[in-house]
Amino acid sequence: MSPFRVGRTIIFLLPYALIVTGVLAASKVAGSPGGTGSAFQALGLAAVGGLWAWFRGRRNGY
Repeated sequence: MSPFRVGRTIIFLLPYALIVTGVLAASKVAGSPGGTGSAFQALGLAAVGGLWAWFRGRRNGY
């Protein structure tokens, strides 16, 4: 597989990985004492991934 194809695949999957990772991390730390700040940071990470995917979708026309 060419390096360009691998790079494009990673760039394509990265926003979705950010969404999944952020939501899973937020759900894990939300129940721990003092984990509210970390949960909001993880949800912020998920929001960045969501915005990235939404913007890319709007730009590419799907």
